[in-house]
Amino acid sequence: MTNPVRILWTLSIAQFLAMQVWFNFSAVLPVLEQEWRLTATESGMIIAFFHIGYVGAVIFYSFLSDKYNPKYSFVFGAFLAGIAGILFSFLADGFWSAVLLRAISGIGIAGIYVPGMRMLAELYPPQKRGQAIGIYVGSLVVGSGSSLLLSGLLIVQLGWSGVVLVTSCLAIVAAVIVQFSAIPNNIKLQGNPLQWRILKKVFRKPNLLINAGYGGHCWELYAMWAWIGPFLVYYFLVQGFSHIDAIRYGNILGALVIMVGGIATFSGGRLSDRIGRIKAINLFLMISIICSLTIGWLTVIPIWLMVFICTIYGFAIVADSPVYNVSITEVADPQVLGIALGVQSVIGFSFTIVSPMVFGIVLDHFNWGAGFTVIGLVTLIAPISMFVLSRIQDQTGLHQGNIG
Repeated sequence: MTNPVRILWTLSIAQFLAMQVWFNFSAVLPVLEQEWRLTATESGMIIAFFHIGYVGAVIFYSFLSDKYNPKYSFVFGAFLAGIAGILFSFLADGFWSAVLLRAISGIGIAGIYVPGMRMLAELYPPQKRGQAIGIYVGSLVVGSGSSLLLSGLLIVQLGWSGVVLVTSCLAIVAAVIVQFSAIPNNIKLQGNPLQWRILKKVFRKPNLLINAGYGGHCWELYAMWAWIGPFLVYYFLVQGFSHIDAIRYGNILGALVIMVGGIATFSGGRLSDRIGRIKAINLFLMISIICSLTIGWLTVIPIWLMVFICTIYGFAIVADSPVYNVSITEVADPQVLGIALGVQSVIGFSFTIVSPMVFGIVLDHFNWGAGFTVIGLVTLIAPISMFVLSRIQDQTGLHQGNIG
């Protein structure tokens, strides 16, 4: 008999391990920029090509998840991401090798997030789905942030290649856990094999509005996650720390900023079960956009205040992330649920290809304040989309909360 709770925690633990690959490049970026003489634009392009690999592969995995057990996509993706990271630690020696290997890592990671979410959407009813997917997304967040934490703690002892090697091997462990887990090899999904005549159901107006909001959210989130570590390294340099101490403390604080999102996604998903999807999204968007518009200009504030602002920023910027995913599961036709989640992921992560690169270009020509401000302004797409969606919410079947 299928045990939804056991599957949730198995997938969440495995995703936590695999996501060490996601930000291990950002974690060692301040070192590689000096060693390889990278510009901020080149660094942004390397980050962007990871997302290009992800976007290029996620639709392929999504088609498969409507036809075959998503478990196999998860195992293959984690293994590929781990192997690419291991090769990066031994072979990467400059811009072009980094671009290639990070793109392959992105192709691997694409096999993890959406297929796992596909299984959970089938196993949990709407009234519990926000909380369940919040836990799953939280494992992604904490896993991503912990690669920065490991860098801050280990980079002096292991160097950048050692940090990348350790984090990449954990993705291999994730593949093994899922392959030999209690997840049934013949788990049954409710969706039917995809038929081209019903593909248009993926592009109904509510889907498009939710996905536009998700795109704005991802634009802000992944630019911030990619650059918060390097920004905090710069902040500690301004505060008078040595270069090596700035790298250590900047990455540790950057990790905590990301990892607080593990609590945030659970809280955001649960809050959306209670007050409704749109209200929860708008609350967190308002806070995160204000933080984006201001944090880059605050490099001279005291450390305690920076820690406080970063904590609020890290919480709010990701708390609404599972709510977009859950919303799609509620408005999408069950026959195309996997591909609907895949389309959402492609739209959202297409924004993430551009935003870290735009941030790097703005940083090269202006400063940190301008970089974060540009990110915040474009994010306004999300609350505008949510406002339009609220006008038709009663027609969509979108969960409006359990408060009666």
